[in-house]
Amino acid sequence: MDGRLGVLGVGPQGEQLYRHVLRAPGLTLAAHVAQLGWTDYEAEHAIEQLRARRLVRVTDLGEVVADHPRAALERVVSAEEARLATRRQDLARVRDAIDSFVTDHRVGQEISAVDQPVRERVDRAVLVSVHEHLMASTVGVVRQTLSTVPDRSVEDYPTVRQQLESGREQRTLYLPSALEGDGTWLSDWAALGEQQRVAGQLPSDFVCFGDEVALGSTDWGRTDGDSVVLRDPMVVAAFVALFDRLWAAATPMDATADTSQALVDWMRQGLTDEAIARAMGISLRTVRRRIAALMTDHDVATRFQLALRIAERRQSD
Repeated sequence: MDGRLGVLGVGPQGEQLYRHVLRAPGLTLAAHVAQLGWTDYEAEHAIEQLRARRLVRVTDLGEVVADHPRAALERVVSAEEARLATRRQDLARVRDAIDSFVTDHRVGQEISAVDQPVRERVDRAVLVSVHEHLMASTVGVVRQTLSTVPDRSVEDYPTVRQQLESGREQRTLYLPSALEGDGTWLSDWAALGEQQRVAGQLPSDFVCFGDEVALGSTDWGRTDGDSVVLRDPMVVAAFVALFDRLWAAATPMDATADTSQALVDWMRQGLTDEAIARAMGISLRTVRRRIAALMTDHDVATRFQLALRIAERRQSD
């Protein structure tokens, strides 16, 4: 059963019964039950779904009758489309009012700014909603470190997504292990314009929203506890400075496979050959062949020696 009627609130069994009634008109519900091999409960549940949409009716003789499906379904679909159009208009009016609500919020924030705590603990259960709130109420570059790829999707962050699509800059540092997974999180955010780099080590997970507020772990270096919102200007500035130093030393995700510098940078960050291949969009065999060629060109026997030799040449250039 393809479940085409699910959008109308008719489940798989309801659709199966509907098709059976269309193919075998004039039967009673008991006859349909017998032919389908259902229980009375299953049949009652299915027919109630169809009757609610007026797709079938039961005659005085107990026969289950269905009108021509073109007329019946056109009627239902037209009613749903009209309801959807009204819903869209209502949602559009809400969207038009967002700016006025934002103004109200800004006024309230300015009035109560002196009362905002410089440190506010955040329960893990509401972390996403707090992240969304901070994104909406701040401006400037978003800087964040992620030691693990979250078990979520971009759809869980509609405000972040909308702001990135509008041009707000977001920079994210990942550990090499982020490239070991399926890559959906990375590719989805990259498509929205997120700038991504890989760092060999990250001290802790945190996010800086412009230069106004930072969101970090209550236990430095841990990812399984609660978080804390920090508004002290000096503390936020320290987080921004730390991030910028890590960012400068990290390797861009879009480093090309055409230069030895890019390849060695990936190796220096601790990526496996498989992760390098994924990041560069080339085969594992190609990665290993290029590393072997670099080792030959620089007359070294190990990858460690290769990294040292290239670092020495960079310093001398």
